[in-house]
Amino acid sequence: AEQFPALYGTDFAPLAGGVYAAYPERIESIPGCGTPETTYLDVQGNAFYCGGIDPSTGQLVFDYMAYDDFQLIPDQVEANGQVAVGVIFAHEFGHAIQARVDKITNDATVFGEQQADCFAGSWSAHVQRGESATLVFGDDEVRAGLTAMIEIADPLIITDENGQPISIDVLQDGAHGTAFDRVGAFEHGFLGGAAACKELEEAPLPLLNIKFDTTDTSDIERGGNTPYDGDETTDPVIPTLQTLLVDDLTRFWTGAVDGFVAPTVVAYEHDGPYPECGDVDESAFPFGAFYCPSTNEILYDDGFARALFRTYGDFSVGYIVSNAWSDAAQTAIGSSLTGEQRVLINECLTGAWTQDIIPNDSGTQPFVISPGDLDEAVQTALILGTEDISDNQMGSAFEKIEFFRAGVLGGVAECNSRITG
Repeated sequence: AEQFPALYGTDFAPLAGGVYAAYPERIESIPGCGTPETTYLDVQGNAFYCGGIDPSTGQLVFDYMAYDDFQLIPDQVEANGQVAVGVIFAHEFGHAIQARVDKITNDATVFGEQQADCFAGSWSAHVQRGESATLVFGDDEVRAGLTAMIEIADPLIITDENGQPISIDVLQDGAHGTAFDRVGAFEHGFLGGAAACKELEEAPLPLLNIKFDTTDTSDIERGGNTPYDGDETTDPVIPTLQTLLVDDLTRFWTGAVDGFVAPTVVAYEHDGPYPECGDVDESAFPFGAFYCPSTNEILYDDGFARALFRTYGDFSVGYIVSNAWSDAAQTAIGSSLTGEQRVLINECLTGAWTQDIIPNDSGTQPFVISPGDLDEAVQTALILGTEDISDNQMGSAFEKIEFFRAGVLGGVAECNSRITG
């Protein structure tokens, strides 16, 4: 009601059709959306807005929302708290806005979903700033909202009518987008407000549509994951994750920074004993990977890395190891940044390396990422970010994802601009 008139010049009409909770035992019927009736199976695992302009009358029809109150909402509340409900409904209100102005951002559904995610971000920022009379969002709630966006992202791979795996295309009808893109749209609205979301009607955000190579069945069976080490595979042809990471990070940074001397990578046990590094306090050793300037080594917690690998996938390990290499690159160029500023530039530089290993058509890339790897990095940033956005040491989850995405989309040049800016 506050934002719509400023954006579109007319008042926002409340939902004429109401909001319906769907559950298996519901007796009262829910209106159909192009069908006589909406059943629980139509809503299961989802929430949706139904509405649009009738071209014959020019009037808004249906104009209601329905949600799964048996599975989706309880599961999200248990996993991410009540804020998840707000983000889900804020997204559906984004679709209600689109219906009222009869404006969808693009023929591909995913662009309409992107704008709805953006509107959800702008509403979340409004609450986080203390502008709501009924709700309060702290940094934990913002993180929970980002997590909810990830958990409701599209699957990365589906099967055809014969049960054979095929890669999903984010531009297909009905697609909501990957977690990487959904979080990006949410952050775009959070930082830029509802006006930035309206602009997406004419200038959508870029989408990264990475697909599985469906001819490589072994990669699909592994979910796109490279074996962590020799214990994970009996195939000598498949290199281990550490080998691939070291080789490719060496390739990238020796090419990007004059005189860069590749560090040695050293794994250590989670509970110690820890390696010698006079530059780093011992409290930093558990749960991480970091660069030791005095020895030119990348030191990483092997137990923590294995836990990330099992929980999220191979690129969650690549993400933390690459952040340490990014710090080595900052040291090589003589960066004087410290604290949160240095950490966030590491995030950006990790994104720049990631941009370089997104599959292209050259056929010459020695190492490429798989679908889901970007989402794994985002998930890892969520658990590593500080809870307090005012903490100026490690960066909040929101800030980490923002800078990582900036590097993925803009490369080293974007990171350099953020250093100098």
